[in-house]
Amino acid sequence: MTKKKINPSAILSKEWIIESLLDMLAIKPLSSISISEIAENAKVDRRTFYRHFKSKNDVISFFIHNKSKQYEQIILRYNINDVYSFAKAIFETLELIKDTLQILYKQNLLDLFLTDFEIIYGKYQFKYIQPEIIKLENMDYIMTYQMGGFTYIVKKWIVEGCVYSPDKMAKIFEQMYLLIKKNL
Repeated sequence: MTKKKINPSAILSKEWIIESLLDMLAIKPLSSISISEIAENAKVDRRTFYRHFKSKNDVISFFIHNKSKQYEQIILRYNINDVYSFAKAIFETLELIKDTLQILYKQNLLDLFLTDFEIIYGKYQFKYIQPEIIKLENMDYIMTYQMGGFTYIVKKWIVEGCVYSPDKMAKIFEQMYLLIKKNL
C-alpha cells in the first residue's frame, strides 16, 4: 500500500481560504460573503476553493473540526489530575482562540463549535471524576447534565467576551462540580 503524498501548496491554499473566510466574517455576515470573494481575498482561483471545499459552511465545519483536534492535543499535554486542573486547561486552550470564538458567536455559528467541544469534553470528563461518583446508578444522565452545564459555562464565557481568566473560570467550574457532588 502506497502512502498518499501531501501537497504543501494544497495545504497552504486550504489555510488561505479558511483565513480569508474568517477575516471576512469579522466584518460582514456569512450570507453576504460569496465564494468568489473568499477566493479573491485568499488570492486563489475559485476552482481551488472547490477543490478543497463544497461550500462556505464546509469551510467553517472543517475549521471547527480542525480547531477541536488541535484543542484536544493541547489539553492532552497538560498535567491534569483533578477537576480544577481539567477546567483550567480547557479555558487556557480556549483563550488561545477567543477572537475566533467571538467571530463565531457574532455570526451565530458558536453552537457548531460547542458541538465539537462537547464530544472532546465527553471523552475526558470521566478521568477527573471521583470513583464513588462513577459508580452511581444512571451515571450517564448525571454526566450528560454535568457536560451540558459545563458547555453552557463555556458559552456564557464566550458570549460575555471571555473576560474572566482561565483560573477564575476553573474555580467556577470546580464550585459547580462540588455542588453537584454534594447533592448526589
